[in-house]
Amino acid sequence: YNCLIHFYKRLQISAPRPRMAGTPCGRLICDYPGPRPKYQGELLDIPNILVFKVPKGFGSRGSHNRFQVVPSYLTKDPKLVGKTRHQQAIDIMDESQSKFDRKHGEGTFQKSIATDMKEFINAGSVQGGEPKTQSCTVNNSESNLNAGQEGRMEEKHREEFMEVWAEMVKTGQDKMLRETIENKQPQSLAVYVKDQTWGITVFGLHDYC
Repeated sequence: YNCLIHFYKRLQISAPRPRMAGTPCGRLICDYPGPRPKYQGELLDIPNILVFKVPKGFGSRGSHNRFQVVPSYLTKDPKLVGKTRHQQAIDIMDESQSKFDRKHGEGTFQKSIATDMKEFINAGSVQGGEPKTQSCTVNNSESNLNAGQEGRMEEKHREEFMEVWAEMVKTGQDKMLRETIENKQPQSLAVYVKDQTWGITVFGLHDYC
């Protein structure tokens, strides 16, 4: 009898976690306990945000790199809505694309906002002024180049991500991004890092951006 109890306990421990909405790894909150390199730079002066890297020139918006950003305060507690914050942010960007299509006519312009999981290169966030390179929703999704690392970015992607935000602190553009979010301004920022241009656009604050 005791052997049977021990056997069933082992089955419960080894059973895979049920998958939840928008969470390929089965978690609503990225809580991977493994070692992560500590951010050594100065804290950014911006609200908490969710960040998505999309391919160069996506939507014919030039040939520069792009970050799509959604303020975290527009999302809800993942445990209440059953979706991770990154998945909620994707839904917000999808709604922005839908509003744009309704205004101009669907198909009139090439899709300009990445909203499909396969369109994202990676995703992270800025929390408490510190850049984070974790997203189980995007980075651990099927076919993503970072898959298999518990939602973390590969080192080269992580270094690139950190460099952009460190440069924003250096140039004071973090404060410009904060003002864009606080004042709900429909504008993008351009950040220059190692001869590369990064366009940063905030979504969810106004109708068509």
